Amino acid sequence: MSIPTADHPATLETTTTRWHARSTSISDTVHQLALIWSGAARESQTAPASATERADAHGRATPDEGRDVRVRMRTSVLTLVVVAGRPEIAERAMSIVNALASRHPSRAIVLSPGDPDGPTTFDAHIYAACHLSALSGAEVCTEEILVKTGGELSQHLATVVAPLLIHDLPVVLWWPGDPPFASRHFRDLAAASDGLLVDSGSFRDDGSGGLRGMSAVAEDGHSVHDIGWMRLSLWRELLAGLFDHPLLTGELGNARQLRLDFARPGSAVRISKAACFAGWLAAMLNWRIDKPLRADSDSDRISGAFRHGRKVIPVEFRPVRAGLGPSMQTAGSLVRVELELAHGRVVTRARVTRQADHLLATADWNGAQVARRAGRLEPFEEAPFLAESLDRTAHDPIFEMALDRAVELTASL
Repeated sequence: MSIPTADHPATLETTTTRWHARSTSISDTVHQLALIWSGAARESQTAPASATERADAHGRATPDEGRDVRVRMRTSVLTLVVVAGRPEIAERAMSIVNALASRHPSRAIVLSPGDPDGPTTFDAHIYAACHLSALSGAEVCTEEILVKTGGELSQHLATVVAPLLIHDLPVVLWWPGDPPFASRHFRDLAAASDGLLVDSGSFRDDGSGGLRGMSAVAEDGHSVHDIGWMRLSLWRELLAGLFDHPLLTGELGNARQLRLDFARPGSAVRISKAACFAGWLAAMLNWRIDKPLRADSDSDRISGAFRHGRKVIPVEFRPVRAGLGPSMQTAGSLVRVELELAHGRVVTRARVTRQADHLLATADWNGAQVARRAGRLEPFEEAPFLAESLDRTAHDPIFEMALDRAVELTASL
């Protein structure tokens, strides 16, 4: 595990105090947390206080000799619950949570469920840390809890989480991979949460089922944040920016066709990102669904249509063979978007195309290029998107409108 413990203290931050304890029951985990913070509060009133805590033979926190500390403050602003279906996902999640702890102080609970048909087990590692604030002189304290379960507890994760939540603080549920939206343990955890963070780029099959699952969670009143949607920000910004050109400002009402190419490196045809992008454009331009998407049995193309007033606007999704570079790690990543518009004899084509490390947006007006923009792609990492979703825990109305359109567009798949 990449989280530093008392036996392996942090070397990058010399102003950090850490504790580590271990527990084999939910009630004892609550007790250990209380011991850590009551001890930390007492130490803040005396000097010298510990710089690092070590675990004794029973896994309970014990102090070492160390430096003086200032007033300690637990500054959690939310509880982050992560469900990690595989050990490597749990390790990655703990690493990301630890890296963001100083910016987003929270109680992070990482659940690593094991075999639901095996014996009932509970094993928790509790990591607490206080970071010295250069501004206030106080120590900002956070905690991360890694819980491994087996048997009956793996089937009732909400029961594990409930006693560990901090009263009156919002709860954000982060479910990496493909959440089982229809399952009881997902519904129970979602019911105990205020917000959901997922990645539609990781949904199984074509992704349409996951879109419907996300939409159902949003309809229940939860704020939903999708990493797949956030990765489309630059695509949306560049396409919209092309129409700032004086020749193009009045052309958006003249759309004639929309085409989206997405990566198909293997056999997987995943359209969730493309559907969300098309849904965004439809929502912004007040298009309605005329024909939901259907796969062409004679080709790889998937086609449907929008409607704007009396005008029908065909939409076509095309899977393309594309290598996966540092900014495109999953099937379904957008490769190219082209919006064709026509008004009288004037034909405009606005395109955004993925390059090696950037996106290139161009607009042609009757065959002559009149606008060109570019934006650098960020590395394929989860941490910035988790940070963004924790910064903005409220509903995202633009995303919810795009999601509604995407669900309608993919209803027949």
